Amino acid sequence: MNREFLETMASYFDHSLVKADATKEEVLKFCSEAKEYGFASVVLSSSYCQLCKEALAGTQVHVCCTMAYPLGAMTTATKVFEAHECAKYGADEIDIVMHVGKFLDEDYSYVIADLQAVVQAFKSYGEEKIVKVIIETSIIGNDKISKAVECAIEAGADFVKTSSGYANYGSTVEDVTAMKKAAGDKILVKASGAIRTLEDACTYLEIGAVRLGGTAGIAITEAAKEQLAEEG
Repeated sequence: MNREFLETMASYFDHSLVKADATKEEVLKFCSEAKEYGFASVVLSSSYCQLCKEALAGTQVHVCCTMAYPLGAMTTATKVFEAHECAKYGADEIDIVMHVGKFLDEDYSYVIADLQAVVQAFKSYGEEKIVKVIIETSIIGNDKISKAVECAIEAGADFVKTSSGYANYGSTVEDVTAMKKAAGDKILVKASGAIRTLEDACTYLEIGAVRLGGTAGIAITEAAKEQLAEEG
């Protein structure tokens, strides 16, 4: 395994707590874990954004809010309002679901304009704000990935991401490979979902993903530490 990946594994992870029954106690524990391990970000619903921002003050851990989640089918105006709310409450990043239905209808101009409006709204609070577009690879199919990546690039997003976690399945080697091929150096890639082992994580990083999402960040980071200890 790539030693650099092992040494910096935590820094690739978006530590995710995206569930309907997340409580304040869980969110604070979640932020404490992110601080302890040094994850890239915490990912959660926007109603907890301010709480996380306060809990993570003085750290390098970003607060990332899910948006138009998990369906992506809200109106553009609704999404723009949500982007403003996320930014006002301190979100550093947003993970927004692409309008998958419009994409499958091949209404690409709608998809791009919809995403672009959100990107512009969120980045009006600072160009350093990060937008990750979830393209739901398991729904659109491998053959449509390059077009979805193209839409995200044209909209001005910073990342493309595989999955919300609510679709058919998460990341696969084939899908992340296709995403990276289409992305080139124009947009970054996040693999999310079905990343359960250290081997999974290293595989996606080797393909070219620079962020990993899911709930196994702690276990995988601990496994990386153990691997480093064994190698000496």
